[in-house]
Amino acid sequence: MKRFCLAVGLLAIAFSVGVQAQVLDAQAKVPFDFWLGQKLMPAGGYSIYHLGSGAILLRGEDGNMTSAMLLADQLSRPEPRKDGKWEFTRYGDVYFLSKIWNPYQRDGYGIPKSAREKELASRSVPSKTDIALSTK
Repeated sequence: MKRFCLAVGLLAIAFSVGVQAQVLDAQAKVPFDFWLGQKLMPAGGYSIYHLGSGAILLRGEDGNMTSAMLLADQLSRPEPRKDGKWEFTRYGDVYFLSKIWNPYQRDGYGIPKSAREKELASRSVPSKTDIALSTK
């Protein structure tokens, strides 16, 4: 039931914002498969769109038709930085997207941990990996 409510909420946000309100924040090339919530995202290029109210959309590029939309926690850093990045938490060879920091902005997004990530975190020591973002 919780997943159903989350899905309905995400769809409501997407439809209320509209396609024309999507803001392309940046692009990333990820050289490894990674988990975003419950979805495995293949290695490749992605565009990141801010939909408003903490909703973000990741859309695959270059023939990668994978996309995912989720509600993220809004984060803030002391000052804007010109570099943007995705932060991944790695457990062995399994990667989870954990934070998105957009270029030239103070604001970013924290990705809530999935049940799978929480389970892996209880059994192993995580490490961090960053991927630089580029603006379009």
